[in-house]
Amino acid sequence: MKLVVVGPGALGCLLAARLHLAGTCHVQLLDHRPQRAAALNRQGIILEEPGAAPSPPLPIPVTTDPGGIIHADTAVFCVKSFTLPQALASAKPFATPKTIFIAFANGIGHLEEMRRLSDCCLPVLGICTAGATLLAPGRVRVGGQGSLTLGYAVNPATPAGPAGPNGAAPLLPIAQAFRQAGFDTRLSNDIDRELWYKLLVNVGINALTVLHDCPNGRLLEIPAARRLMAQAVSEAAAVAEASGISLNIEPLAMVEEVCRRTATNISSMLQDIRHHRPTEIMAINGEIVRRANILGMTAPANEELTITVKQRHPSQ
Repeated sequence: MKLVVVGPGALGCLLAARLHLAGTCHVQLLDHRPQRAAALNRQGIILEEPGAAPSPPLPIPVTTDPGGIIHADTAVFCVKSFTLPQALASAKPFATPKTIFIAFANGIGHLEEMRRLSDCCLPVLGICTAGATLLAPGRVRVGGQGSLTLGYAVNPATPAGPAGPNGAAPLLPIAQAFRQAGFDTRLSNDIDRELWYKLLVNVGINALTVLHDCPNGRLLEIPAARRLMAQAVSEAAAVAEASGISLNIEPLAMVEEVCRRTATNISSMLQDIRHHRPTEIMAINGEIVRRANILGMTAPANEELTITVKQRHPSQ
């Protein structure tokens, strides 16, 4: 299997390194920054797993030329939500109707965009709960094992869905490759709802860790943070239900449990703020505000969190 990981950030480097070490795929990275790509080709990718010595530099090739990628079976997009449209467009030169495009992106704003790709590839939505921190370009530290969930952006049962008597069949090899690389991986028939679950978690955690400059678990020890978390998650759940998503869970309990399980993790949004990078606030709390407005609802807690984070990084 030939696999391209688009974006050498924390998640991209983690997936590429583990898949390379498992030896089940020919892996290469696609980057849009020539200088970074050249540096990563010189130094390799280094993976730091809990309780183990760092890996030796892994010789995973990095390219900036999508046109030079031939016969890729799968492209895995590990980029920020606001750069995903550009990344998808850049990958089209090597896409075929059988190429699997997997987008690991926060939020839900990319759902329709992925569905529109069904004429040129097999668009797949992904959810990753593994924690990863980029210590330096090409050097990634794993913060928790987590899991991967994959599901078609277009339902296989519909005429526009993947062909064949078994709609899941095209995803089985890549799911098995992820499992052999150490990821608990499963296929979902209801990926939209599961993306909303992840969005609820991000709504309740990410911006609040920026507001209080703390790891995830600390939020449960701060009364003001817990109150705002409950309000933001309640608003997001109401928007989900009004959008036709039956959650079938107690949203706040789910978010609090994730806080406990990832107590020492530094959220990706807080990492972005600390490194003076744009955040995904508009794809998370900002998306709840946007959808609430469309539905004639209000989301004041999410609006407050969106404004607060944007004030920390005014360029976004």
